Amino acid sequence: MTSKKYYTVEQVEKAKEMLEELPDLKKIRLNKDDVLENLKAQIIKLALNKGYVSEDIKSALESAGIKVTLKDIQKMIFDKKKKNN
Repeated sequence: MTSKKYYTVEQVEKAKEMLEELPDLKKIRLNKDDVLENLKAQIIKLALNKGYVSEDIKSALESAGIKVTLKDIQKMIFDKKKKNN
């Protein structure tokens, strides 16, 4: 037979206060789309102005600990080229 665990109102209030004080992680935890959007200008500059290919850019990002796909990078570059035409 399992015993029931009861909690006091004070425990619940303390938990509420503790949870309320936790920081907003949306500002420091970026998803892949956020990262790509933040790096978009640099990626396009490398590809269109400095002669880098998608594989070079992917490798550079990976060395910085950021994993994206070649497809993501290529789409970004293609979309920019398409807008310029």
